Amino acid sequence: MGYLSRTQSDRTKIRFVDSGGTPGPVPTRLRKFAQALFACLGPVPDDTVFHFNQASKISTWRKLVLVYALRMRSRPYVLHVHGGRFDAFLEGLNPVARRMVSDMFSKAAGIIVLGEYWRDYIAEFLGVPPEKFYVVPNAVPGPREVPEDRETPVVLFSGQLTRRKGVIELLRAWAMIPENLRSHLVLAGDLHDPDGEISSLLEVTPAIETTGWIGPEQIIERLAEASVLVLPSYGENLPMSLLDGMAWGLAPVVTNVGAVGEVIEDGKNGWIVPTGDAETLARVLESLLLDPERRLSLGQEARRRWEEEYQIDRYRQRLDQVYADVLNKQR
Repeated sequence: MGYLSRTQSDRTKIRFVDSGGTPGPVPTRLRKFAQALFACLGPVPDDTVFHFNQASKISTWRKLVLVYALRMRSRPYVLHVHGGRFDAFLEGLNPVARRMVSDMFSKAAGIIVLGEYWRDYIAEFLGVPPEKFYVVPNAVPGPREVPEDRETPVVLFSGQLTRRKGVIELLRAWAMIPENLRSHLVLAGDLHDPDGEISSLLEVTPAIETTGWIGPEQIIERLAEASVLVLPSYGENLPMSLLDGMAWGLAPVVTNVGAVGEVIEDGKNGWIVPTGDAETLARVLESLLLDPERRLSLGQEARRRWEEEYQIDRYRQRLDQVYADVLNKQR
């Protein structure tokens, strides 16, 4: 949404409203939720479409209240599903909660998902008509030109350092790579390690750097230095870190979770490795460290794929079309 806010369009005007999802003190979040509720109940032009960014847990229940307010006024709304574990959230609902969420989706004027996997899954699990869905993948900005492959390759992981992101398998895989080939692994993200296993591995794994949480400018610096993007996650929707890596011409090494397999074609614009398989991950990373031409080729193909499908300006155009289609159906 930050990227989207910097785009322009002669078809639509977008107003962003925080519904209380931004981290902060509880009173502040409640105040923002009240403001969002007022936005739903207050006066708006007739051609307004309400767009809800929908993740799991409390995000869903906040949006459910706002949706009921809109339905009292017969206002059209679009649900935009982006939570990486939305499937696990749905499967954990009790029957009553599941019916409430199903009703919320069924009454939506449109449902935006990040890939065909999520369209098929939600349509079947919640019993939502397929014609309500719009597949609009995430998108990111990128540089005009990408740096050439570094002589000493840097492998970049960008995201929260958690078990679900595959960080344990990544650290084990990195330790398996022969010392003379092991270059530099950067872990860019904050650590969430309740049982301490990741911290223990960080202490003994060689040739790594942890940055903690870093902002957009620092991420760009890391992307410009890297040659390989690694994300051995157990669950994703369509990760922004993957698209960032593709925009910067990095060779992606990823697991086939969520909509990732719709973006990465194994062996053409990246490598897909099995989830939870540190040995295979080590072999793939080792092969890329050994072969600069292969790293460069995969990175170029990843960049080309980003240029075709995942640029932020095209994303705005796709959203404009969704809004126009939703309004046409309401007339």
